[in-house]
Amino acid sequence: MSRDGRNRSGQAYGLTVLTPVLDGHVSPLAARLGALGPAEASPLARVPGTHFARWVIVDDVIYEGGRQRRDSLAAARLLFTSNFDGPLGPYLEGLRTGLGEDADAIWGHCAGYPGRAEGAAFAGWLRAHQVESALFFGAYGDQTVATVRRNLDQRTRLMAFALEAQGLPPSELQARFQAELG
Repeated sequence: MSRDGRNRSGQAYGLTVLTPVLDGHVSPLAARLGALGPAEASPLARVPGTHFARWVIVDDVIYEGGRQRRDSLAAARLLFTSNFDGPLGPYLEGLRTGLGEDADAIWGHCAGYPGRAEGAAFAGWLRAHQVESALFFGAYGDQTVATVRRNLDQRTRLMAFALEAQGLPPSELQARFQAELG
């Protein structure tokens, strides 16, 4: 099976990238990641089609005993994972342009990072560090981010209506429902 097929569920693509962090850069990278805003304040909110994305610093592996081989990392790794709408190529370009300077401020702490100035080099570096998914589940099936947001907005409006309309007579309830949600 091709890499694209294993990383796809419905219309969503699951991207996992694991890059080595430069010596002495774990603390500044952690500080940079810790300073990112939540939700809509995150630079990832500027990347079109993103359902979910995050960065995590993996500084060592844990030995759990048993048959597991005892491993240790030669260098910490930066794990980036994202679920998004559409194919990989356009999303990588969206990462480059949507993250802007934040891409350099984060991945600039990683070995071999070419910067975001050249789109092909940026995408090539991320692809070179991509880890194929063994199992990927897209939580929203064939729904895009825009569809999910519309559905959530409709749910919020319906819940607000239900709370406000309690006790209305049936004819007024129907008229208000049609006016507000119809």
